[in-house]
Amino acid sequence: MMKWLGRGLVLLVGALIVALVFLYVVSPQTAYRLALTLERSNAGLEVGEVSLGDLTLPVLQGGDGPPLLLIHGFGGDKDNWTRLAGELTDSYRVIAPDLPPFGEAPVDPDRGYTYAAQVDRIHQLVQVMELSLVHIGGNSMGGAIAGAYAAAHPETVRSLWLLAPAAVADAPPSELAAHVEAGGSNPLMPATRADYFDLMDWVFHDPPYVPAPIQWVLAQRAVEHRDRRLTVLEQIRADPLDLAAALDGVGVPTLITWGEKDRLLAVDGARILDQALPDSQLHLMPATGHVPMIERPAATAAAFREFAAGLETR
Repeated sequence: MMKWLGRGLVLLVGALIVALVFLYVVSPQTAYRLALTLERSNAGLEVGEVSLGDLTLPVLQGGDGPPLLLIHGFGGDKDNWTRLAGELTDSYRVIAPDLPPFGEAPVDPDRGYTYAAQVDRIHQLVQVMELSLVHIGGNSMGGAIAGAYAAAHPETVRSLWLLAPAAVADAPPSELAAHVEAGGSNPLMPATRADYFDLMDWVFHDPPYVPAPIQWVLAQRAVEHRDRRLTVLEQIRADPLDLAAALDGVGVPTLITWGEKDRLLAVDGARILDQALPDSQLHLMPATGHVPMIERPAATAAAFREFAAGLETR
């Protein structure tokens, strides 16, 4: 009897290995969806939808506590926040939408992808979800949107969290800007899967481990969505934002987080914003690139916890 049980267990393990190999090699899309579902579940997050009139946005949310609204950057999506959220959903209600045209959000250039248009969408989202005194944060383009939102609607904001935000107009050229100015191709616009992997070298200083099939899916999506990126870039260039000027004198408590090894946006922007804001804290992260919430989620979350705890004594 034990012999047959042993053989059955071996066969079961063998079948599982075969299934995993199939997912890994033959069906990377399925492997990607399973991995995403697992990461969301581990972080205490679920996907839902929020209707903003005739526009419906996918929203990732979970956790209990004060609302923490997080806005992804250029070419990103709501799951850019999943690993960070896993460090915070025990204390905060984390809310991360997809902003058009990224992620699973609708694609409609006529609606507008400018900073101003996205700020209006965030304001609608806050109103529809009835969020009161929200902590709002964002990375890169999303950081610029979060900052512009706080400047326009400070009465709704408990705190502002800027993670390497874009649109710091007076910052010196970054390594990326110098590369493009010298005639190099813009890595933010990958045309091939090889271009996407090159982009990851620009984004991360110490890339987190991502299984090969997941990387393949992410690369393929980036290539397929290249036209979306181009449209967004054209629109924000046509209607630029000066984030430091917009936030100058705004009294919202602000945490400025920036990786010291950021190649996409010059870390000097952190000090410019720190000078513009009357109530800010500067958090520079060594050995960290452009997306600290993905590269170092635990340390990034710990800094926000400490910052937010200080607000409770006011």
